[in-house]
Parts: sequence; structure tokens; C-alpha cells
Amino acid sequence: NRVAVVTGANKGIGYFIALQLGLSGLFSNIILGCRDIQRGTTAANEIQALVQGKTDTKIEFSPLVIGDVATHSTFCEKMEAEFGKVDVLVNNAGFAYKGADPTPFEGQTEKTLSINYFGLVDFTEQILPLVRKGSDPRIVNVASMAGRLGQVSPELQKKFTDDSLTIEELNTLLKQFKSDVQAGTYKAAGWSSSNYGMSKLGVIAATKIWARQEPTIKINACCPGYCATDMSSHKGPRSADDGAKNAVIPATMENPPTGEFFRDYKIAKW
Repeated sequence: NRVAVVTGANKGIGYFIALQLGLSGLFSNIILGCRDIQRGTTAANEIQALVQGKTDTKIEFSPLVIGDVATHSTFCEKMEAEFGKVDVLVNNAGFAYKGADPTPFEGQTEKTLSINYFGLVDFTEQILPLVRKGSDPRIVNVASMAGRLGQVSPELQKKFTDDSLTIEELNTLLKQFKSDVQAGTYKAAGWSSSNYGMSKLGVIAATKIWARQEPTIKINACCPGYCATDMSSHKGPRSADDGAKNAVIPATMENPPTGEFFRDYKIAKW
């Protein structure tokens, strides 16, 4: 009996991650953590129909809004009560402003980071005690090539890659980025000009911290690639089904590494 949780799984890449995990036959239960109840329920029913007859996996929906700390707690309490553990967590839920969105750069920082970085970190920290109880436990954080280390100055790169960096210190770095954006000094301070890129750089840095701190859990990040999803306005050349494989590989492979970044179906450089 192994339990997988996939966040943001009602459409796009998350939907196909949940489907592929369901078809793998490695899980008794897959929980779709989604904010939209109707879409989440529909996705769970669709995926259940697609795995029916192939595996005995049970697909369920449970409400979860990444960035809303109260729902993080409620979700974790439900997992504790129902299963007493989580074997695999795939942090897929994310947000990106469209390129044509008129919101100014400094107006996009808070929402982008509160979901993609701070929300993901809080949810992961809350669910970690359950993952520690898992069998062959794993965490996969869906990041992006946009989170590349080279987008910040060499001085900041050293801070993000410091082997003694903690989650608390990483949170402080990302808060500094936010305040430098509001002050209009972020470029001079060596930060990136991409809110989305900074949020995903934070996710990859957090992945490496957790991998060091949690030796019994295999914790990796991935880039699904530029996929044809709602987030990209369906401009990406890769299908969401193919993109999902970059998360499913570290979630299901035998003897996975830890603290690595997967891209194009293999380990890649951050």
C-alpha cells in the first residue's frame, strides 16, 4: 500500500503525472490536491476510468490551495487520518502570469513567489512528517529551466549553492529579492529580472537543502520542458504527457539519486 500525492493535478502536466503514476501499478492510492473542487473531482473520475482494469489504484481528489496555509494543514490532517503516511509527493501546482498581462513586474512578485516558492515550501514542511513514514519515500518538485542558477550574480549564486544553507536562510534570500523589487534596486543587487525564474530557482535550492536534511527520502526537482498547457497558452512544443515523464521518472525509478535536477528525462545541470 503506497500513497502518492500530486498537487495541481486537475489539468496539464499534473494531470498526466497523476495518470502515469496510476498506470505504473506502484500505488494503492493517488490523491489529487487541487483548488478547484469541480475540476479536481472531474479529473479524479477521468483518471480512475483510464486506470480501471489496468491497475487497482484508487484515485481521489482532496481540496488544496498551495499558498493558503490553512488548507495545507487540513490536507495533511486528512492524509494522516486516512493513510498515516505519504510515500510519494509531487509538488506540481504552480502559477505564472501571461506575457501579455498588464500587471507591472513589481506587482507580479508577491503572487508568483507566494504560490510557487513560499506556498510549496510551507506545504512540504507540513507534509514531511508523513513522508518520513513512507515506504521508499520520495519528493519531486516540479521546477523549470527558468530556475537556472546563472540568472543571478556570482555572489548570489554562492549563497544559493552554499552547502550549509537552511530553508530559513533561503526564505530570507527570497524575501530580500521581494523587497529589492519593491525598492527598485533588484537589478543592481544582482537579482534576476524574472519573478517566475526566481520562484523556481528557490524551489531547486530548497530541493537540495531538503535532500541534505532528509537522508531517508529521495528528493529531486525537474523541468518538464516547454509544454503545450494552459500556462504556456498551448505554445510549448512538448506535450503535457511527455513533460510529465520528467517528474514520473524520479518518482518511480529504481534506486533514484537525491538532490538532483532532472530535465529531458535525465539528470541535468542546475
